[in-house]
Amino acid sequence: MKLAVLTPTLKISAIGRVASLVARSLVAQGHDVVTISSQSEELLEHETHDFPSPPIAWNDHAQVNDVLQGQADAVVYHVGDNYSYHKGCIEWMPRFRGVVCLHDFFLGNLFLGWREKNVPESSAILTGWYGSAAANAFSGFGNIDDFIEGTRETSPLTEWICSMASGVVTHSSWGVDRVLKSCPGPVKVVPLAYDAENFDAAGPDLDKEKFKLLTVGNVNFNKRVESVITSIGRSSILRDHTIYRLVGAVRPEIREKLSRLASEHGVTLRISGQIDDTELRKAMLEADVISCLRSPVLEAASASAIEAMLYGKPTVVTNSGFYQEIPDNCTMKIDPADEIASLQYALERLLQEDDLRVSVGSCAQKWASKTFSSDNYAARLVETSELANAADPLISMANTFSAIVRGWGGGEKIMSLEETLSPLKVF
Repeated sequence: MKLAVLTPTLKISAIGRVASLVARSLVAQGHDVVTISSQSEELLEHETHDFPSPPIAWNDHAQVNDVLQGQADAVVYHVGDNYSYHKGCIEWMPRFRGVVCLHDFFLGNLFLGWREKNVPESSAILTGWYGSAAANAFSGFGNIDDFIEGTRETSPLTEWICSMASGVVTHSSWGVDRVLKSCPGPVKVVPLAYDAENFDAAGPDLDKEKFKLLTVGNVNFNKRVESVITSIGRSSILRDHTIYRLVGAVRPEIREKLSRLASEHGVTLRISGQIDDTELRKAMLEADVISCLRSPVLEAASASAIEAMLYGKPTVVTNSGFYQEIPDNCTMKIDPADEIASLQYALERLLQEDDLRVSVGSCAQKWASKTFSSDNYAARLVETSELANAADPLISMANTFSAIVRGWGGGEKIMSLEETLSPLKVF
């Protein structure tokens, strides 16, 4: 099979890393892969992951059209909640249906970026899926945290993307109901493809007497850093022995706020900011424990949690969403309803019980190494693409029939009547 895959290819994109791993497995399994970079124009010249062949830019319209229209047996879109990384996917999806690899169950930020130049159409989408009240409220939030909290349950925009898909592959079950409601083709839950590169973190450990706790990724409210600082600050043994490090982009006002909170609680906090891949892997290998707390949980899977487990690191996670589906003996799960007390108890145990750190990390590594396979992902992606291709003529027929009914003045009520549905069961 020849697959055209639209994805962010940026070196700094975790989704790009997934797409690169899967593309190489697809080629190893005898398939042809054409990679099309989906990041916005200003990012197209940035360093990319390693793909089997040089990626094509999504805005090379003639070449992309030739691939999607005449050369590819299947089209695949890797989609997550970042418009700058997935702009090309949104541009081509309405014209060429394909299987969506859905990395996030909340797509509000993706939608906001697209909405800037598509206001009338975006308003119709919001009203159609969620009603006029949700559509009117959508743009009335003062900041990003309020926006996410105010829309993640009522209007997460999962349906917007999945309704344009011929099939969906996603990576956990917790948010799949909206996918099933909106995608007319096959829907599969497949563990994310990921790896942990071999790396020698040689060099003196200047903090070998300390308990090293690490959080990775863009520093924001969602990662519960304030709760971690507060939990450490409430415990004298944690305060005395813990170095808490943050690795990832952080806005100046957030850096100042967290530094002030740590000072007030007597917590040793090190904010490293954005670092390169080599330094990131070194930080993960040096850490005693990695915090992958999330609230709210928005993603279908967490690349940072998977990477931590692949490195054999005991990992602290929120007992919700994707993380809830991890076996209980592979992570330390934190009760989101009693976050600080639950977190303090877990960290104190991990600090004081060497055997617990070893057993949790070992179980995590064994399970993650077996579960998050790029070869399995590639095989299931091909299977889903074949099913989607088989279903596509029936979906096209149903869409044509619905358009005719609407043209006659009919609507959802007519389409839901038994007299309408019964003759269609033959399909």
